[in-house]
Amino acid sequence: MAILSNKKLLILGSSLGSCDMVKYAQEMGAYVYVIDYLPKDKSPAKRIADETSMISTTDIDAICDYVKENKIDGVISGVSEINIYSTYLVCKRMKLPCYFNKKQWELCQNKENFKKLCLRYGVRTPKLFYASQFDNIKSNDMVFPVIIKPVDGCASIGITICYTREELIDAFPKAIEASKTKKAIVEEYVVGTEITSVYTIKNGDISLSCVRDRYPTEDHNNVTAQFDASIAPSIYYNNYIEQVDAPIKNMLKGIKSQNGVIFFQGIVSNGYVYIFECGYRINALLDYRNISKANGINYMKMLVNYSLTGEMSGYDLCEDNPNPDEYLCIFNMTAHGGTIGKMNGLNEVVKIPYVIAAEFLLQEGRIIVDNNSMAQSIFRCHINAQKLEDIKKTILKIQDIIEVLDDKGKDMLFSKFDVNRLYKDVN
Repeated sequence: MAILSNKKLLILGSSLGSCDMVKYAQEMGAYVYVIDYLPKDKSPAKRIADETSMISTTDIDAICDYVKENKIDGVISGVSEINIYSTYLVCKRMKLPCYFNKKQWELCQNKENFKKLCLRYGVRTPKLFYASQFDNIKSNDMVFPVIIKPVDGCASIGITICYTREELIDAFPKAIEASKTKKAIVEEYVVGTEITSVYTIKNGDISLSCVRDRYPTEDHNNVTAQFDASIAPSIYYNNYIEQVDAPIKNMLKGIKSQNGVIFFQGIVSNGYVYIFECGYRINALLDYRNISKANGINYMKMLVNYSLTGEMSGYDLCEDNPNPDEYLCIFNMTAHGGTIGKMNGLNEVVKIPYVIAAEFLLQEGRIIVDNNSMAQSIFRCHINAQKLEDIKKTILKIQDIIEVLDDKGKDMLFSKFDVNRLYKDVN
């Protein structure tokens, strides 16, 4: 019998990660509901769910009524931070399993709180110059360049690198606008190679699952969020283990993390690892696809299991391997501003050897705004291979095949990624 047989799962939101959750839960015997404000023709998750409803994912009262009416056993969401917090509120009220509590969420979600937490546990982080509203920024003493961020933003919206005080003053309103609490932080801008680490947590056992290097786009300057590729194993794996792995695990134990998944973003500069952000959730790149293909452990499936059973069941963390003997690549394509007219090539790409999954992230007719955020990402695929050369060849094929045109027939894609950058951009 399937392990989730006769269980009812409610998924908040229609992201691509939600589709993976729907499929897995159904395979395991669960009946799956999906809710949000989107109609089925604009919601990939709703099109494959067993039942759907047009309920806003921020209407907690309506969601709780829906849970009670349908006798739902568990609630979960994909990568949206708004939907994840709604999930927490619903689970708390309805006494359903949730892998984090309010204090853990607030410590990880708020960048100012997170930096203070890092300092408490000896996790190196960029120097914090300022965290408040606009009032005193002119008199604050800081060394440029700096980077300004919404204290509680998402999708890298509202982030700007500033080389002068005038640029900082101009950038401040954008950061404030992207903040729910209308606050921003200004911190040291550390130049180096960005890395991402992922930890899977089961019954208090904290396992490092992956460390990836990130290759930002070179299509234009002064951008931190937009990227072309992210790949494991990391060039800086040993630096990471020696400098921050133990302090981060101690930090997670300190906030009493018992179950779930959490990712950390950092910069390696002159051999030193600086951690600047984290997310107590599945990351937007859905790297469980690469990780599970390499070592058989799928933290997304563990989270679905937890939401319905209260246990991160199905996998032994002893099999986790953060330094794999194959290459795990996430390849991303980004589009300039405009209205999406046509997108071609997906059916060919999914047939390429070594491609695990591939999808367009936006739909035709969608308007893209040039805001230097991840919201301009338009195509993404996951590639695993034993040889780096096979990763490079696969990316080259994809770049020759995928086409995105605006409503006037003009190419929208950023300039092509130079595959020779892989493992060459060493800081």
